[in-house]
Amino acid sequence: MRGGHILAGAAAAAAAFLLGTGTTSVRPAPEQPLAYSHKVHVGDLDMECQYCHTYARRGPVAGLPTVKRCMGCHELVRTESPEIEKLAGYLEREEPIVWNRVYDLRDHTRFYHDRHVNAGVECTTCHGPVSTMEQMRQYPDLTMGWCIECHQQREAPLDCLVCHH
Repeated sequence: MRGGHILAGAAAAAAAFLLGTGTTSVRPAPEQPLAYSHKVHVGDLDMECQYCHTYARRGPVAGLPTVKRCMGCHELVRTESPEIEKLAGYLEREEPIVWNRVYDLRDHTRFYHDRHVNAGVECTTCHGPVSTMEQMRQYPDLTMGWCIECHQQREAPLDCLVCHH
């Protein structure tokens, strides 16, 4: 029986490691090809997340705006800004902006934006106070424990295969 207690203790320790603490930590923002301020666009201008992230309600990936979408406004607004001039260069070259990933889940984990958006989960629940971020950064630590706690609070599915493959 003693081996069973050791095994149970090891399993509990492994679960605690995998589940995490459910706390939030602020990770540094990765370098990006353009200085884009969510504080200005979401905070100051009160733009809706889905204006730029148009696939969030329709599919698993929220998507990023095309250069053409950004230039739809910036052909007229702040055109003399060095960052907008860089943006215009992407459009002239017909080159997409290759942004550096901010949120990076483990390979065996999948996240569906559409399921969360359509269930009424606010973007800030998982992305933190975006309206105050000059540079986008991963705000919650997104451990398994953090996600499970949220699912329990919302009585959302807890089946492992919902998030893991």
